[in-house]
Amino acid sequence: MTDVHPSVLAALDAASSASYPSHSIVAEGLAVAADRQAWPEAELRHLEALRAAMLFFTRSDGTFRGEYHGSGEAPWPREVRQIPQDAQEMWAAYAQAAHHPAVRARLHHLLWAARHGERPIEHLRAAVDAYRQTAPILRDGTGTLASIGRMQAADALVAAYGLAASTGQPVLADVVADMLDLADMALGWEDPAPGVVATLTEPLLEHREYHDRLRPLLERAVDVYRSDLHNGVLFLTDLRKTAADDDERSAIDQRVIDAYTDHAERFGGVAKLMCLEEAAAYAQKMGLAEALEEIRRQQQRLTREDLDLARIGLPIQIPAGFFTPALTAIDAADDLGEAFRAVAAATPLLPKAADTPILEDTLQGLLRLPTAKINMNGPVVTTPLAKAGSRPVGTDTRTLVLDLHGLQLEAQLDRIQERFAPTVDDLLALFVRPPVAPPERMRGLARAFQAYFEHDDDVAVELALIRIEGLLRRHLKATDISVIQHAQGDRPGQVSQLGALIADMKTAGFEAPWPTVFRLLLADPNEGMNLRNEVLHDLTERRPPRHRIALVLQAALVVLRSITAHEPPEEAAGADTPG
Repeated sequence: MTDVHPSVLAALDAASSASYPSHSIVAEGLAVAADRQAWPEAELRHLEALRAAMLFFTRSDGTFRGEYHGSGEAPWPREVRQIPQDAQEMWAAYAQAAHHPAVRARLHHLLWAARHGERPIEHLRAAVDAYRQTAPILRDGTGTLASIGRMQAADALVAAYGLAASTGQPVLADVVADMLDLADMALGWEDPAPGVVATLTEPLLEHREYHDRLRPLLERAVDVYRSDLHNGVLFLTDLRKTAADDDERSAIDQRVIDAYTDHAERFGGVAKLMCLEEAAAYAQKMGLAEALEEIRRQQQRLTREDLDLARIGLPIQIPAGFFTPALTAIDAADDLGEAFRAVAAATPLLPKAADTPILEDTLQGLLRLPTAKINMNGPVVTTPLAKAGSRPVGTDTRTLVLDLHGLQLEAQLDRIQERFAPTVDDLLALFVRPPVAPPERMRGLARAFQAYFEHDDDVAVELALIRIEGLLRRHLKATDISVIQHAQGDRPGQVSQLGALIADMKTAGFEAPWPTVFRLLLADPNEGMNLRNEVLHDLTERRPPRHRIALVLQAALVVLRSITAHEPPEEAAGADTPG
């Protein structure tokens, strides 16, 4: 067996003398000791081996992953069983001699994982004993970091439990008793420690034989943390796992619902709505139809005043000359048809990443704030709360870039009105393209543009949105793309709806970014503006701003341009349409 170097042992004990010696703290202490003096090569090798041991981290499956790169050129292995045999012998020597049980537990645990020696099980048993010795030392620490020590004590007992349970050690019953005792003790601490309780009870919940002993403990936890919604519900759902029958589970389900709705009554503003949303989600998950219906009624009674909502505006500095290229294109047009072709050809430059230079300084931080979308017609959350950085790439910036593009379109359409003052008949002559864009359908689109020019925005956006879907469907059909869905079972056959039509735009020859633009603009409730649904289903309290209506009108022109591009040359030559 490898001999222990007294100076190395002294450095190890000094590194673990902190009140709460985590493995990374011990590794750091050993690094300081290694740099403080010139060590003989043999002793330095021992220090290196001990640092490598302290820098193994536990994976989610309970195995270890090494993170020590070493002071030399070659990094230490990441897998325990790849550690050189001489280094394992060093671990074994210091596992016997180290003063702090947390260090002994770590070394014996690694040696068990490496299946070191003739009787590896002895390392497992020693690790279990050392973990149990560690727990009260960490539990009874004082000072500002006492809560960290208590959590480490819980982790130590859970590690001991995992080792003892995996091999059916007789000491398992004692380890479980230690875990229950610490959890019970934690419920009496002045400083709340729900994490300690949850850490200790979670692994035991997986085994039915412990449920009778866990039930009173979890009931007490529910009572202790009843004013803490998150943890109160957490322990109620854990308590449900110990229920003996369906009646008991149903009773606990009702207690969970009551916890959410009671807290909703204490809260104001959006917090109240979010509590009811959580209650509704739980009721739906558990199939509690009556409870779900009652929660819906409570939500529907909420008003904007109840939720204390306010609209905010974010000022954006528009660069000088922002509108110049767009207006120049209209000013250069010889006639109305050429002006509309310029509008149809204006293409937004959607970013591929979430950050773009135009937003980088002013909005990048704001766009990362956790947000949820609420439709006040319910009121109901239409998009759940998204944490900072959790949205899909480009979610915010793409929509905002579309808004900026819409401002340019709005300026172009206003300039067209100033220059040409088109009538409905003038517009209809530009738009008609039988059979895809027949006159009886295109008159509605012409009226939409006329209403826009007259600032009758409600009429403009509704007429345009209605026409886009039919125009796109007939265009796809003309390009030999299927737009029908056959009956299946009880579902009747039908023509494809807008989402399916947009999905087929690329096949029909629409180049990027138009399929994405149509999705964000018309039909995406999560990332985009979703105007078709919000406007035509009357799900918005206010009509869209004019620049978004301009985006809708451009979408119609883009389809008309694509129709012209697919016509035979002799027909397209005489066309005077936006294309």
